[in-house]
Amino acid sequence: MKMKKILVILLALVTVNCFAQKDPEAKAILDKAAKQAAGYKSITADFDCVYENLAEEKTENYRGSLLLKGSRFRIDVDKTITFCDGKNRWAYLAESNEVTISPIEVSNDDAPEDRFMSDPMSLYTFYRSGFKYIMGDIEEIGGKTMQIIELAPENIKKPYFKIKYWFTPNNDLYQIKCFQKDGTRFTLTLTKFQTNQKIDDAVLNFDAKNYPGVEIIDMRD
Repeated sequence: MKMKKILVILLALVTVNCFAQKDPEAKAILDKAAKQAAGYKSITADFDCVYENLAEEKTENYRGSLLLKGSRFRIDVDKTITFCDGKNRWAYLAESNEVTISPIEVSNDDAPEDRFMSDPMSLYTFYRSGFKYIMGDIEEIGGKTMQIIELAPENIKKPYFKIKYWFTPNNDLYQIKCFQKDGTRFTLTLTKFQTNQKIDDAVLNFDAKNYPGVEIIDMRD
């Protein structure tokens, strides 16, 4: 176990040193993908989440779905439904039949998976502050040629040392993978991705009437 952790730390140091600059070609792809995503009226997607712990040799898999319309969204994953109106978030836990309401707080210190749950669009934009990036490999997935972009935080004290993006030939995000210094990995894969679909506002709102007996925990001031 200790040897695996040491190897992960050494790999992190080597990776950070390899990112000497912000590659203009990589930036052009990131910029184009971000602009394109911002132009969609809505995004509907199914996704897979994989958490890997290399030191403990454990893997957890989750499936979820996303409905995004402007600053409003709904994310269903692992018996939890998250609703957001752009300012506040309702996190409903099915197992305990309770919902927690809290203001949206997005920090540059948050890992990509945490930002995703507060602001799905941040997956397209967080590279703009505090990151270096380079062009990665080309990879064939499902008959499509994916362009990989690799990012590294400028602050070496961050808990993660590398983030990889996979973009489709149409400049849509297909996959993102975050490499943590503690030997854990998080991968988010968009298995189904549609844009400009009609989304009923009602499905983006938390309505207590749909959850009889729900306990409401309001954390707002």
